[in-house]
Amino acid sequence: MYPSGIACMNMIEKLSKPVVIITTIIFGLVISVTTVLNVNTPKPLVGYQLSINGEIWAVVEKREELEYTLDTYKQQFVTNIDEEAHIKSVEFTDEVIIEEVEPANNVYNPIDVVLDRLYQNEEEAKYYTVQSGDSLWAIAVENDISISTLVMYNPDVQPERIWPGNKLMMEPAVPSLGVLVKLENTVIESIPFLTDVIQDNTLFRNQRVIVKQGIEGEKAVTYDIQMLNGYPHQTNVIDEVELVAPSTAVVRMGTRTTLARTSSTNFGVTTGRFTSGFGNRRDPISGRQAFHTGIDIAAPRGTPVYAYANGRVVTAGWTGMGGNGVVIDHGNGLRTGYFHLSSINVSVGQTVNIGQKIGGVGSTGYSTGNHLHFEVSVNGKFVNPLNYI
Repeated sequence: MYPSGIACMNMIEKLSKPVVIITTIIFGLVISVTTVLNVNTPKPLVGYQLSINGEIWAVVEKREELEYTLDTYKQQFVTNIDEEAHIKSVEFTDEVIIEEVEPANNVYNPIDVVLDRLYQNEEEAKYYTVQSGDSLWAIAVENDISISTLVMYNPDVQPERIWPGNKLMMEPAVPSLGVLVKLENTVIESIPFLTDVIQDNTLFRNQRVIVKQGIEGEKAVTYDIQMLNGYPHQTNVIDEVELVAPSTAVVRMGTRTTLARTSSTNFGVTTGRFTSGFGNRRDPISGRQAFHTGIDIAAPRGTPVYAYANGRVVTAGWTGMGGNGVVIDHGNGLRTGYFHLSSINVSVGQTVNIGQKIGGVGSTGYSTGNHLHFEVSVNGKFVNPLNYI
């Protein structure tokens, strides 16, 4: 006989109570065990992984320590920059990524691992030991390096005074991590003055009497400069502001004709842009003072260069720091010099006439770009060429 519906319900109710109690006990035990396991299981550690160009260098514990190490490394490339320069940015040229990761086996790398990689160059600097009889330009030619680059790599070396045993850096070290510094610097440069020439037949040829001294003006020139791994990489003029206008000179000149300036770009001996005056000047990158024995006129390579006046060629060829150069003796102690030429059209002993082409503008010798360095000397003493053209 089958039990009635009421009897079945009573039976289920009697069985349910033990089941509920047992289920509750089991569930409580599971929760307790899970809690204990969670308490006793260590949480994964967090580290900071440094990757350079996709290569993992290290995983360190503290992000701020890693960032400080990288910042300190970058600062070594701004130590030789003029204090008055405005540094716009100091950035890595390589891809540098710092990301949060879980260190393998919960083990961090010491920061020394990063330091060792940072300061271990990809390539070490290359040096040349000066031998007896060496000159800077001969070393440059022999090693296929420009003199301007050689001087840039060795700023403390006096170009005209090197001694056997001196070590010259020919190639800088290639660091493990490249750094590009972008900066702006404004320096004061001169503006050439014009000269009013009064013909005077009472003076001997090539003689001049200064009636009124010319005064060079001043301009503030702002350079945009990029330095790669501590050395100039790119330099551009981005602004020029006239501060003081130049004052015109007045001179009496002997009847013998010489070339003269006819505009702010035609300097008689060549045409171009006036870039540097006579006397002391400050380098826009290093801020160092140096004496300039002539004037510089920038012009495209090959721009004709003309003889200032009639005379005899006493130098025509390689002059060392001046590169390819020509010196003309005009008599009465007056000489003119033309340097950094790309080509020379005269030879030593040759007589030249005023306005005769003697060469072309270039960038040979200690030169950072195509320009004519024009010098004037009287009885062996350099004088301001602006008083003579």
